[in-house]
Amino acid sequence: RRHPILRSRLQINSEKPDSYLLQEDDTLQLQIREIPRKRTDHLVFWRQEWSDREKIITDIGQGLAEFWLLQDPEDDNDDNSPREVVVICEHSVCDGLSLSNVAHELLTALTGENDNMFTNSLDWPVTMETAIQRSLSIVGKLLTFGRFILAALYLRASNTWSIARIPIANVDFLLTDMCDYCHTESCYSTLNKEETQKLVEKCRHKGVTVTSAVSSAILYAASMHIKSEDDHPSALRISIGADTRRRCAPPISNHDLSYQVSGILPFIIPTRDMPTTSEGMWQLAKTFGDFVKTSVDAGQILALGMIMGKIFQKTLGAPNFSELPTCGISSWGILPFSQDYGRWKLVAMTPFVN
Repeated sequence: RRHPILRSRLQINSEKPDSYLLQEDDTLQLQIREIPRKRTDHLVFWRQEWSDREKIITDIGQGLAEFWLLQDPEDDNDDNSPREVVVICEHSVCDGLSLSNVAHELLTALTGENDNMFTNSLDWPVTMETAIQRSLSIVGKLLTFGRFILAALYLRASNTWSIARIPIANVDFLLTDMCDYCHTESCYSTLNKEETQKLVEKCRHKGVTVTSAVSSAILYAASMHIKSEDDHPSALRISIGADTRRRCAPPISNHDLSYQVSGILPFIIPTRDMPTTSEGMWQLAKTFGDFVKTSVDAGQILALGMIMGKIFQKTLGAPNFSELPTCGISSWGILPFSQDYGRWKLVAMTPFVN
């Protein structure tokens, strides 16, 4: 009985229209799919399977998570053959950090080496809004939120350029029909240990964080696809996600399966000011890092977290392109995974959000 959310059913809230609640039920059995595939397809098959199932919504009365096991039936008794475990959970009750902990605990449980980890049930998780509210005094809330509102008003008044867009495809359908025409695409790049160490050493030498360096590279890559016109100047507007757990008092445990993601005001840079040299990109990384530090020190993460639910309610329905950023950047931080789980070796972990 590890996570209360994983033993609860989705139900309609009869007392509040257009809202739902979770009903705890120890008899609930989460969906576990064993999906056969050929060994030669182990790198790509899960993506194909996801594209066929990603638009399936959670039914009322069912759980909010499901698990897949993909393997070649002929490899059932071969521990050296590749296997994929897919963990899917509604984003309203989890984020990257807490879902990674669930995946880590699942892999640990599969090894049978720590049978005591599930003997004690966790309490229901504290919501992000509640955690922030109890972390600040009344005066602290007023000051934090007041500074945030002033910064947001200044940002809106001082940035009148249009938001740069990354051209993906021509759209010949109504934006309200996006769910019928759009799907998830994913591409990944991984650094090995030697490359990671070189990057860390370079960042230390340049006086920037790894997150700032990677964000600078993402900004540069995005700008390469944006056509800048002198008579119609644009600016890249980047949304930045941030974890609130360790900023609350007391801190929220990583084991709590919950959504604890806030953010700061967007980072904005005119398209024509994007650097074109390596040295310029390192300077952009420093500028980005200074912006993030200033925003965090001003309490923007907690301020935005207090109203995140209201913001999400406003974004339901057709997208408002006057408010959508060029792209978003988030970091999941250091995750709990191990290289070895009993007789199995973890080859890769691939996160994505639908």
